[in-house]
Amino acid sequence: MTEPARIVLFCGGRGSATIIRALLRRTDVELTLVVNAFDDGLSTGALRKFIPGMLGPSDFRKNLSYLFGNYSQAQYALKNLMEYRLSGSSEIEKLARSVGTGGAKMLDEPLASWFAQLEPAALLRVRGLLARFFAHATGADFDYRDCSLGNLVFAGAYLAHGEDFNAAAAEVGDLVGTRARLLNVGTGQNRVLAGLKRDGTLLASEAELVGPQSASPITNLYLLEQSLSAGEISELASLDSPGKQAWLAARDAVPNLSKPAAEAIAGADIILYGPGTQHSSLFPSYRIAAAALAASPAPVKALVMNLDGDHDIQGLGAGDVMDRALAYGAQVTHILLDKAPNRLAVGTLVGDSYRGAAVVRRTLATPVRPQVHNGSAVAETVLSLRAQHAPPSVEIFADILGRSVASDELVEEFLETDWNGVTAHLTLNRVTGTGAGSVNLDGLFPETTYFRDWLVRGSSDYLVLMTGDGAYRFADVLAIIRLLEQQKSLGGVFGSRTQSRRQFVTSVRAAYGENKLLYWLGKAAAFFMSALFYLRSGVIFSDPLTGLRVFRRSALAGLPPVKGDAPLTIVRQLIRDGVEVAELPVLYRTFSGFTDPNWRVKRGLSNLASLLP
Repeated sequence: MTEPARIVLFCGGRGSATIIRALLRRTDVELTLVVNAFDDGLSTGALRKFIPGMLGPSDFRKNLSYLFGNYSQAQYALKNLMEYRLSGSSEIEKLARSVGTGGAKMLDEPLASWFAQLEPAALLRVRGLLARFFAHATGADFDYRDCSLGNLVFAGAYLAHGEDFNAAAAEVGDLVGTRARLLNVGTGQNRVLAGLKRDGTLLASEAELVGPQSASPITNLYLLEQSLSAGEISELASLDSPGKQAWLAARDAVPNLSKPAAEAIAGADIILYGPGTQHSSLFPSYRIAAAALAASPAPVKALVMNLDGDHDIQGLGAGDVMDRALAYGAQVTHILLDKAPNRLAVGTLVGDSYRGAAVVRRTLATPVRPQVHNGSAVAETVLSLRAQHAPPSVEIFADILGRSVASDELVEEFLETDWNGVTAHLTLNRVTGTGAGSVNLDGLFPETTYFRDWLVRGSSDYLVLMTGDGAYRFADVLAIIRLLEQQKSLGGVFGSRTQSRRQFVTSVRAAYGENKLLYWLGKAAAFFMSALFYLRSGVIFSDPLTGLRVFRRSALAGLPPVKGDAPLTIVRQLIRDGVEVAELPVLYRTFSGFTDPNWRVKRGLSNLASLLP
């Protein structure tokens, strides 16, 4: 089957939400989210202090809420539980007793209903993880107010897995049944973010990096092994800016890249740097993954620029954000910039390229919510960039049933077709001296022989088989290729000649009009063959005997060898092996005096015989 585009998205907790949901709606994408766990604001910061060494789970929890498969009441209830914000001590006491005894009835609403709706296995796991946390917290003073229940589930998993954050993230991801992989960029080493502003102001935590601050821009970002003490902050206050930089740089310790994240980056087709709080959610991740990003062979590495300014990038324009992303280790081939004026100044991004990256201007904001990215627009844009990077190649095999007199016109049409970036090569069967390629294949089904040879020795992305005693159009071939480029789940497309009753009748009359018996048998056989093919394959084709078929190489790679000679035998095998095949209406002209009823009948009977076993 067709391999989906492997996209690795660097993101934070909220900035890429619409992009994630749009990518999840596609069947041609395999999505991996790469997130860091350095959040230390509000209740997350309190939880990290309560369990020393633990990383911040908030951005993981937020992303999990996008990855839930909300197609059952149980999943919807689990999502609500993970996002639920706890209130006071009374609610906590009831929750702790409930997970210990299994009595959900003692809970207040809406918690009681949500727990009751969970699947038994999920309920058991949630209770177990919460019970592990409450066992750790017994007798300790912890302020639960505004803490999300999902963060406590993460904390329980962290404790249950021997204080291994990445194992905890995998546990919770498995619990919710995510529709994409969610990976920590680091190996789980604890780090605290800190920054310096141009005016020398120290930002001693991630919360300060993203919170309200002076208009002076952030110039330096550090990953520290532990939080700065009051004494260290006082010592730094006495130093000038170069002194602060040297002091913090001496304590800067970039953690190691996790193996799963490294493997995802190495195998990515597209690397997407999402929008968000740059100095907390994104730049630190680039620092950790810098070597892997530099070595990644992905042809598209796209930076989605923020639509608005933010506390951590105030005083910076889009060009400055790009400069800092590169400085921290991002490798960028394209910058996706909304073409409408936004609150984030364009700055130095005024041309078609900037620092080796193409500037792609599109309408990327949601019209009714201009401060939010249109996820579908971003997804379509980045996937189109991948398609543009490697123009598809097409091999066309045409067997025009000995009508060499028509070969010059066929070649002329091929040369005059505007292939518009598609690399196309034409090969004619049993016709030479036309300027096109030629082969000499005999038999009732020469296209099957060519097809097998292409599977073994060919190199083009697509193979087009054009056979028959009439004429197809290369314009329709190009339309089919465009459809396949857009619908990556398809492995092949058949050209349907039965667009209308009139066209169908005209085609049959041109082939058998002089023989009324064959004319009526031809009409009946067309319906019978479609019905029989459906019964044998489970797929309906209005024109199973079409002579125009297009196949995608990547969808056929790794499949068992095809057997038989009749085209319908091969198509049945492909469908059975999971290849998706569709139909697209095409024009087909037959010419009086050139049709061969005997050839048509023989091919039809051979195809029919292939469906009977």
